Amino acid sequence: MSEIVMTAADRFMKKISDFYDDLGFPITWDDEGKERQLEISLKSESGYFVTATLLADGNDIIIKDVWGNAQKIKATRGNLEMIKSWSVSR
Repeated sequence: MSEIVMTAADRFMKKISDFYDDLGFPITWDDEGKERQLEISLKSESGYFVTATLLADGNDIIIKDVWGNAQKIKATRGNLEMIKSWSVSR
């Protein structure tokens, strides 16, 4: 039996998924091999729902918004806390 090896990006996205799932936010995993992504639906300050998409890129994470903006971040504790803070700032 082979052991599944999780990259830093995999662990990062799993922590984000668990955090938002526990809070009751709508999340969706689209998992097709290396093209896996996580979508989180958030309510913006204006009251509209927006989607943040997190894509694994090696050991990095690419965050995309509904307007097509993208930012590559490292899978660090600070970035994890930043993404978790979206739940309280929205």
